[in-house]
Amino acid sequence: MGELRPGSSLEEIPLAASLGVSRNTMREAMRILCLEGLLKRSAHRGIAVVQLSLKDVEEIYHVRRVLEISAVEAAAVLPPDLLRELRMALEGYERSVQTRDWVDAVSHDLHFHALLIRLLENKRLEAFYQKTIAELRMGMVLVDRRHDEPGMLVPVHRKLFQLLTAGKRKECAAVLARHLDDSESRLCRIMNGQLSGVDRPAPAGTRTRRVVAVARTHR
Repeated sequence: MGELRPGSSLEEIPLAASLGVSRNTMREAMRILCLEGLLKRSAHRGIAVVQLSLKDVEEIYHVRRVLEISAVEAAAVLPPDLLRELRMALEGYERSVQTRDWVDAVSHDLHFHALLIRLLENKRLEAFYQKTIAELRMGMVLVDRRHDEPGMLVPVHRKLFQLLTAGKRKECAAVLARHLDDSESRLCRIMNGQLSGVDRPAPAGTRTRRVVAVARTHR
């Protein structure tokens, strides 16, 4: 199915034909992906895959620290349904890391972090957070698949879960802060070409999968 690299221009009709969906379906899928921050529409270039800058990454992680750490610090009581969803996201993340399915792993990873925002009990902040981290999805795939010790990604999330369920909010916030620092640092180093393999193309189909999923949902 090919790749959709950051900065790639997308043509509605050829892409719709290649995915076996109607032009209207593809147009709607692109509209949704623009709203999610994965595609960008401009007057001169049309629609293209978003390409993050280091400044973008800095701003996104600033948002993540403010919202995620605030959510953890506010977690006086953990609702049973949220606890169950966090555990499921953690288990799914562990399975994906073990099989090295990095696209799936990132989905579980970001879902785990997004669930933390529910502790703020603010739907507008949840929606804002979801849109913000959607831009990170591709970068996070690169961070996870090129991690020196991918197996160490799971224990950090398990530790966050354990501290949160134990009511140790300050300790949990400290672990979370270090985890976000490490994640941002690795992503910036990848973007700067300081980690091995950064000159290779992005994983085939990573963004294509998202386009397919959205397009098929709106058939």
